[in-house]
Amino acid sequence: MDWASGLELEDFLSRNPSMRLSKLSADIVELKGIYQLDAQMEGFKHVRDAFELTITLSHRYPSKLPVVVETGGRIPRNHDHHVNENGSLCLGSDIKLKSILRTDQCVCAFAKKCLTPFLYSLSYKIKYGVFPYGELAHGETGLVHDYESLFGVTGKRAVLGVLSALASRKRVANKSPCPCGCHRRLGRCDYRYVVAQWRGLDRRRWFREHLKSFQPIEKPNKKRRQKKINSAQT
Repeated sequence: MDWASGLELEDFLSRNPSMRLSKLSADIVELKGIYQLDAQMEGFKHVRDAFELTITLSHRYPSKLPVVVETGGRIPRNHDHHVNENGSLCLGSDIKLKSILRTDQCVCAFAKKCLTPFLYSLSYKIKYGVFPYGELAHGETGLVHDYESLFGVTGKRAVLGVLSALASRKRVANKSPCPCGCHRRLGRCDYRYVVAQWRGLDRRRWFREHLKSFQPIEKPNKKRRQKKINSAQT
């Protein structure tokens, strides 16, 4: 149970007295109860609310992110309210959440930096009809937009290029085209230092699995491309 000691559960429960520890095993920590929301984001109204939640953390945390399910029926279970098909809340993109938890992995940090901002935005949406900071697109489109911002690149192809580099050994990745669009190999571009900053986020295996979240980009048909070139020349 050494992994659970790093979660600082007692601190979280003392700060959230309406939550309780419902399960503690070698593999799982489960917290249930009413999560009290009392927050305000700059430029927006103060919000007080309460949500009945189940928070499940795996022994593989933070590589495997916490699963949060709203069980009180307050949040409509649809993509418009960022609820996944299995009923879990979509708190953000995996890499963004992992980067937030990179330096502080206790449950209080997760609640403060990931859960509270999400519930604030959702409660604001329920009360006032809009998300305070605008709405991130759903599914793959939302992931691409988020990763463009995180990685400092443009377009799905570039995002997949960064993820592919992170999924590969350094010497292999350095031989691939740089995702920044400089038309050089990654190993010859300063962008390799940006990629290096993300390498410690998780293992290469995780990035390989995460790549499966995206539809592959179809390679251009050579015959069709040649036909277009010939048509342009005539």
